[in-house]
Amino acid sequence: MPDGVILALIIVGLLLIVAGLTWLLIYSYAVRVAYRFFGRPALRPAYDKSPLSIDQSTIFGRGKNWFYSNRMNVLDWQMTAFDGIKLYAYYIPAAKKTTKDVVILIHGYNDAPSVMAAYAQLHLEKRDCHILIPHLRAHGMSEGNFVGYGLFDSQDIAMWMQYLESRLGQGLKIILHGRSMGAACALMTAGSGIAPNTLTGVIADSSFDSLDTQIAYLAQRKYRMQLRPFLMLVRHVVLKRFGFPIEKASPASIASRIPVPVLLFHGTADELVPSYMSDNIYNRIRSPKRICLIEGAAHVMGYDAAPEKYSAEIDKFRDIISDNEWQKLIGRTPHSEDYE
Repeated sequence: MPDGVILALIIVGLLLIVAGLTWLLIYSYAVRVAYRFFGRPALRPAYDKSPLSIDQSTIFGRGKNWFYSNRMNVLDWQMTAFDGIKLYAYYIPAAKKTTKDVVILIHGYNDAPSVMAAYAQLHLEKRDCHILIPHLRAHGMSEGNFVGYGLFDSQDIAMWMQYLESRLGQGLKIILHGRSMGAACALMTAGSGIAPNTLTGVIADSSFDSLDTQIAYLAQRKYRMQLRPFLMLVRHVVLKRFGFPIEKASPASIASRIPVPVLLFHGTADELVPSYMSDNIYNRIRSPKRICLIEGAAHVMGYDAAPEKYSAEIDKFRDIISDNEWQKLIGRTPHSEDYE
């Protein structure tokens, strides 16, 4: 065999080896990214215990302190999810056992469920109601090895709604109030068609419009470049390893099917989930809707940045859905005089 042919074969072989190693490295990195985004963000604790110290510089820290100061009045509930994992929740019973008003508070990614206590205080100050704070799968005391990003969690929340009805009786009036990933979960629960007819309203604070666009946004923000081919590989890995179809985790895609009134909150200085994502959701909702943008607020910090405005919006929302005067709900953030 001529020396030139042998040399060419050697070069081709080396190129194939380099290409194979490069592909292996890229695939291995995609697997790491998939586990970084979808793997359980913190180990499941052996038991739920009060933190040794709580930063009370924000309204959420003060709410968390209130929660653990009143921990003896909080019940621990559990149930089994559709795929067999055990899910846990905090339950705060209403003062009047016969009340039918319920608020389900849904936390965000890598949040402690107790961070939702500030919202629990807010709702309890307005109206006697039952409060349920689920520990989302792969968070808190709930089992699970990967995060549901609102898609699998929406099925869990629908089951919690049914569980509440089995414990509290028929005729419940349930509001879902979530933040960040929990907001996406609330919206997907409402638009999926699986929620019981006990659902009366949704409050969504700082939701992403779709997980696909959220991951692409974070990748572009971190690396300053488009990584679509790589993200397609990550999508493939997530589907193969976790059975999770990323493209279906999209509140915007099912927003038009939400049958109940929706109140959206978002901070204009949100750098993690930009506020235009809530605009995208708002524009697709066909049921009565309202969006409140909190000027200068960072991610999920709207309530802390403007507590009076936030509280007033929820007052208006609750009054309107109670009176069925939904036409008053439609619109964007009202003028300041509406709060006077």
